[in-house]
Amino acid sequence: MSLMLQWEGRPREEAHLFNPAFCAAMLHEFVKEYQKAKGQAAPYALLFCALSIALHSKTRRALPGSTVTSLYSWRERNPEVLVGFAERARLLRPVVQEALRFAIDRSALDFAEGGAVMSGAKPLVVAKRFEQGLTVDACECIAAARLLGRWLAKAGTTSTILAAWGIKP
Repeated sequence: MSLMLQWEGRPREEAHLFNPAFCAAMLHEFVKEYQKAKGQAAPYALLFCALSIALHSKTRRALPGSTVTSLYSWRERNPEVLVGFAERARLLRPVVQEALRFAIDRSALDFAEGGAVMSGAKPLVVAKRFEQGLTVDACECIAAARLLGRWLAKAGTTSTILAAWGIKP
């Protein structure tokens, strides 16, 4: 059972920011970039990290400009990103699950062996035209999801990535 309110009952700002289609597009971009960088499906647990980072403006804007920067050295230089992160990830769980269901229902994402998440039979295309219609903030979220896909693919095991973010697997 989902903890999400019915669409009509959601505050307008929440409905826009946590729109399942928009969040599914971010998850799709994350998974697509992860797969390209690592050559395998993205671990399910990392989807929760990706959205929790990409949707949080302070954390998103602190991200490095490229994947050359080590996750661990970056995190050490930016300890403020851990403040409230675990709670944010916990609270966004229903949002991630709803977005994942949305993407799976449309065959944009699918489950791989072992429960990892991979691109589906009908991958989404986040076209330039689509992005041009978004706010600057929304475009930053999409760009952050892409960066996170490449970055976390190079960062080590799922458990060490979660530990770097202060989450116990």
